[in-house]
Amino acid sequence: KREGAMGFFGLFGGGFNPAKCKTALRLCIGRIKLLKNKKGLAVRALRKEIADLIRANKTDSARVRIEGVMREEANLEAFDILDLFCELLVVRLRLIEQEKDLPDDLKEAVATCIYAAKRMGELPELTQIKAQFAAKYGREYAQACEADGTAAACGVNRTAIQKLSVRPPTNEDKLEKLRAIAAEHAVPFDEEETSAALARAHTPSRVNRDNADPDGGGVAGYADVQQAAAAAAQAAGQAQHAA
Repeated sequence: KREGAMGFFGLFGGGFNPAKCKTALRLCIGRIKLLKNKKGLAVRALRKEIADLIRANKTDSARVRIEGVMREEANLEAFDILDLFCELLVVRLRLIEQEKDLPDDLKEAVATCIYAAKRMGELPELTQIKAQFAAKYGREYAQACEADGTAAACGVNRTAIQKLSVRPPTNEDKLEKLRAIAAEHAVPFDEEETSAALARAHTPSRVNRDNADPDGGGVAGYADVQQAAAAAAQAAGQAQHAA
């Protein structure tokens, strides 16, 4: 299959190109460093804002903002991993070019770059890198690397999988992060009240429960209130247009 895929890419002039791959890797490294600096400053500012909210007893506001901080910090950790792997691939690109099969000690780096390509839109060079490795090792291999069900088996870095997950953090994770920020800025922290606020936010309101679809489809057959509201707004717009 891999040889067939390589033949397809080669037929249309899209085979593995070491020069293009190296250029994309170097550009990606440069962009990662810029984004790390930019996001690092932004995260520090956000952590300070959250500490100020905790100091002012604005627990709900701090609770809402903490998830954004956690997402950006996860992205920063993913950047660190990708930075390391891209550097490694630049150094070992000659070996990749010469060897028919993917060297064992480069499987994690290649698979992780492919996996991150569609999950990190801020790094467009990863799409080019993914295309180069798909041309080298086959489209099926690239698809297996980027699929959640087979990524780990392909060697994708487990920390990268965790940090790039779209799954929201648990209340326990949010509480731990809020506690750490409060300690970092020497702010008194009411853990019991914050834990209760997180629990309340996670519990559906009485109105939502009363209007929930008995089949579990959410409000009026929608997955959640936001979807129902969006559908209502769209219907209202269509009605206005018709009028």
